Amino acid sequence: MKEPRQFITKYIFQRLGELNELSDSVAGLLQIDRNIHTLWVSIEKNKLLLMTDDSIFASQLRFQQDIICQHLNQKLLIRLKSVKIKVMATSYQPTEVSNEKRFYISPQTAHTLFHIAEGIDDEALGETLKRLSGS
Repeated sequence: MKEPRQFITKYIFQRLGELNELSDSVAGLLQIDRNIHTLWVSIEKNKLLLMTDDSIFASQLRFQQDIICQHLNQKLLIRLKSVKIKVMATSYQPTEVSNEKRFYISPQTAHTLFHIAEGIDDEALGETLKRLSGS
């Protein structure tokens, strides 16, 4: 007798294969390379769900959603009622923040900024200009 876990695993693999086949079908229709554009396609309760990690590609999918629906309706002999396009967030990669200067100003420009800062009545603006001048 098979364990329940084996039935669930079999169902999951079957469902993943169906989703992969749908995604390949849509990618073939749009003539895109799935190595460049990440695309997942799912159908739940006559609702087409297109997921990608690229917002620009998602905009292109929005313009072509009618063509995609027609293709899948003919291929799968179903009637899709709506389309939802989601942009999936990619994993956050924090970058180190450095306190180094990110720009270079000449000594003459720094000197000019310092003298302008001394003549300004607004203290906060004057201090900011002095920091920009490097003094």
